[in-house]
Amino acid sequence: MRKIITLHLLLLLFTQAANAQKKLILEKFRCYNVNNPVLNYLKSSDIRKTIAAQLYQALQKHRQLSMTDTSDFALELLDFNYVVPVIRPEFTNPDTSTLHLYLDFIEVDPFYFFRPTENTPADSTLLQRTKTVFILQAQFFGADRILRSRELLNIAVTAASTTPGIGNLYNNGIQYTDLTVTPKTFTGLLRTAVDLLFNPANEMALVEMQLQPAYHADNYLLPKTIKQPRIYVSENKKINTYQFNNNIEMIRMGETKYEEIRIKGKKAEKYPDKITAAIKSSSNFSRSDFVFLNQEGRDVLRDRNYLIKLTTQIDPDNIPEERNLLFTNFLSGNFHFLLHEKDTLARFVILKQVSDRVNKFYPNIITNGYDSSTFYPLPVSISRNNEWPVVYNYIINGTLAGSPFQLKCSGSENTIKEFFWENKLVCIAQGKFSPEKFVIFDASLSAETLNQLFMIGFNRFLE
Repeated sequence: MRKIITLHLLLLLFTQAANAQKKLILEKFRCYNVNNPVLNYLKSSDIRKTIAAQLYQALQKHRQLSMTDTSDFALELLDFNYVVPVIRPEFTNPDTSTLHLYLDFIEVDPFYFFRPTENTPADSTLLQRTKTVFILQAQFFGADRILRSRELLNIAVTAASTTPGIGNLYNNGIQYTDLTVTPKTFTGLLRTAVDLLFNPANEMALVEMQLQPAYHADNYLLPKTIKQPRIYVSENKKINTYQFNNNIEMIRMGETKYEEIRIKGKKAEKYPDKITAAIKSSSNFSRSDFVFLNQEGRDVLRDRNYLIKLTTQIDPDNIPEERNLLFTNFLSGNFHFLLHEKDTLARFVILKQVSDRVNKFYPNIITNGYDSSTFYPLPVSISRNNEWPVVYNYIINGTLAGSPFQLKCSGSENTIKEFFWENKLVCIAQGKFSPEKFVIFDASLSAETLNQLFMIGFNRFLE
């Protein structure tokens, strides 16, 4: 937890008489924007009991107040329309020694929250990394139904930079949400939040909380990676560094370059016969442009330079709506290469959008991606189907240094890579254009081969 910005809080301080109060009743917990599955966790009685216990501890610790009932509490779920209804106390308890607490837990979009107001953070990058904002508000009323104190805490939720989870990030069935967490992480967030909210010494109105994301359960990643040690990759100045087989490994991926293939017209150039034949047999050849996609790679410690060279077609009659996919119409056949100086180390085929009937993930079960005990069925089904087949964004088949290899790319934003070497699964890695963490299944795999596989699998053209 680190301080982001300190704002003036409108606090109605307890009087000495109020400080003497020892009993408190949690009258209502109001929750807004319940479309988020995280807030649907509050529908679970067990989770509400956990939160009630956390409230009891924080109130005892900071305010010397004792909640009269921690078994459960009244929950009101409302859609958030940016206008929070005024609380109208309805309790009838006449005991003047008892305070009555109303809690609001509100989710708002970061762009709305950080619009040009006093909420604008001093940290200019906070908006970019914030996935959602929670507002926690507590209002204390006396037996006369008069407000005694109002306290507020804003929570900017960001993704933890390093987590052990590997798998398919939570998908709401329509699009990938920015950040969804497991129930344990959610209750951990609330435990920290209420401790800050009720602490009189806390001066922070806005805090950043880094949370570990939730993943879907599946039958092809988690059964292999659970309880397996993770190897984490750090990146500095575009160099990825990790420890493998008790040695430090460093690989660097260079900038992308685009080389026009001139096979038509007066400026036509000479290319290998097989590539020329494949290009000329492509559909809509006469109206299309063809490009070599190049990206340099370097095995730093071995002082070896590589070049990824992919061949793609730009068909004006088949332009993708997503412009970042413009160069992903890869030429059919093994016309994609990993080069080392003048040597061709690898030739491979790139297939797109390949369905797999065996590999599946389960949209209504989430996990933290590394611990089987965290499997949790969602309170509200997000899908009528209990399982979804995996659709691989790309499957690469080819030979590397004379041995067969395969790469399967799937997951949110193409961030899951399964590497097969000599027909065996040797590595599962998480990351899009560079590895963030991975699990190794074959200790005999050489670091040099792994680095070469990474250069192929994490090239920037596999959008």
